[in-house]
Amino acid sequence: MGRRPREEEECGIYHVIQRGNNREFVFDDNRDKKYMIGQLMLLSRRGCIVYGYVIMGNHYHLVLKTGGELLQTVMHRLNLRYSKYYNKEHERSGHVFQGRYKAIPVRDEKYILALLRYVHQNPVKAGVCKRVEEYKWSSEQYYQERMNGWIDTDLVLGMLSADRISAIKKYNEFMSEQETADYENIKVIGGTLVNRPEKERIKKIIKRKSLDEILMATGVSEGEFNLIKNRSRRRDLTEYKLKFAIEALQMNYTIKEIGENIKVSDVAIIQMLRRNTNENDLIS
Repeated sequence: MGRRPREEEECGIYHVIQRGNNREFVFDDNRDKKYMIGQLMLLSRRGCIVYGYVIMGNHYHLVLKTGGELLQTVMHRLNLRYSKYYNKEHERSGHVFQGRYKAIPVRDEKYILALLRYVHQNPVKAGVCKRVEEYKWSSEQYYQERMNGWIDTDLVLGMLSADRISAIKKYNEFMSEQETADYENIKVIGGTLVNRPEKERIKKIIKRKSLDEILMATGVSEGEFNLIKNRSRRRDLTEYKLKFAIEALQMNYTIKEIGENIKVSDVAIIQMLRRNTNENDLIS
């Protein structure tokens, strides 16, 4: 009897683990790791959103969201291409990876932050390095840069602060703490299968800012803050209102809540967003 096909989650976000056959080393040197990273970059160009990865000697971890393709299609192509490369490069034949990859669905995006710490701390726990930033073959480096690369860092850093510099600082503080949860030997990350202590821990990590806190984080002075809160229509305040509206939407506030906070109608908020951004999906 053939193996039962995997049931894929609608959200499409997964923690994927793939080990070498018989747990043997399949990333022997830097050339192997570079080739795999190149293949991960191709995944991002084909529609996958890659939040993080780490490539160890005998296995790798991915945190990704599938695009228009099924995860099994994505993983089959990724592992097949690497297997062909590895066998040719090392003049060998046979299986490179051990059976099927392991895919754990992530049902709540808030858990990606802690999951990413688990992934990035793999080299530290293995004794390869002392700090996550010392390991070259993970997505850690992309979370230190002001500008985004092919790794999607906006989701995680956006959970920490609207200001990029502040978000990176908080991220580094968070990464310096040891991750104690096991995000590999569970069925689901987030959702009903997570115990209460773990849920409370995640809530403390990510706390939604108040609307006034979001407005202050745009860089307004105290005087400008008061003007906006008192219906001022000065044009030089539009930039702050726009930043405020976009950030508040990303934190799941409604158009109505945003408008009421700065004494602006729902229609005016929508028109401002459409007039000044290309993010129509924010208000769809």
